[in-house]
Amino acid sequence: MSVLPRPVACTDALVLRSWPCGETSAIASYLTRDHGYVKVIAKAARRPRSQLRPLVEPGRLIGVEFGLDPGRQLQYLRAGSVHLDPLGTGASLERSAFLLGALELVDRCRPRDPEGASSANDGDTDSLFAVCEEFVRMLSSPTCTAPGLAFFGLEWNLLRLHGLAPELTACAGCGTELDPQVSGGLWFSLAEGGGMCPGCGGEREPPGGARRRLSAGAWTALLTIAGGGALAPAEVPWSRALRREIGALLHGFLGYHLPGYRLPAALDLLRPRKD
Repeated sequence: MSVLPRPVACTDALVLRSWPCGETSAIASYLTRDHGYVKVIAKAARRPRSQLRPLVEPGRLIGVEFGLDPGRQLQYLRAGSVHLDPLGTGASLERSAFLLGALELVDRCRPRDPEGASSANDGDTDSLFAVCEEFVRMLSSPTCTAPGLAFFGLEWNLLRLHGLAPELTACAGCGTELDPQVSGGLWFSLAEGGGMCPGCGGEREPPGGARRRLSAGAWTALLTIAGGGALAPAEVPWSRALRREIGALLHGFLGYHLPGYRLPAALDLLRPRKD
């Protein structure tokens, strides 16, 4: 009989998903700061007074302690505490939809080995966790009045991690500096991977809508998102129309360059309903 203590991990984590298990337990999928993607089983977590119950709620940034047995697919969750809850300051439909959409995107970005299994110890997850942590902190702030901006910033940073961040300062066709106030407006090319001047964007329109014209407001918003800043009301009014314009561009770009990409199901909650 071994008397060696079992290894234990203590780390920060983002709760991505959770499922019921048995009558009172739960299984949760974590993106952790130090151990990549980890699945845990939380015994009796669905009981009302369970101390593990807050640690399996999707979207929360938590500090956790769990077993670290390489021979197990499910690690035992032992204890932890909640650092941030993006819905704690108000669970509006918009905030909830963007949070769930972000979790779905991040869950698809998990590193996988050639056999298709999730890799729990991949160096790329260090940068991915930092991106997710920044998103959760922005969404959890009481001053966050535009959850869509935080979500688009997350999408932009995911593109950057994949080396696919669009070019916004120079024309992807001729290389000239881009000016959103120039006569004729600017274009964005999904195929060329960035902005285009009126001369390059207006000629030889490719099929399938791979090139589209952008408003000056959308261009300013994209530059702000790319720089990691926050939009001030005086700069660009964060309207529903602007959100749809930027969202359509980023989703189109992700779909063009990442095979198998699809719009997160949670964002369908924000679509206008027809009577």
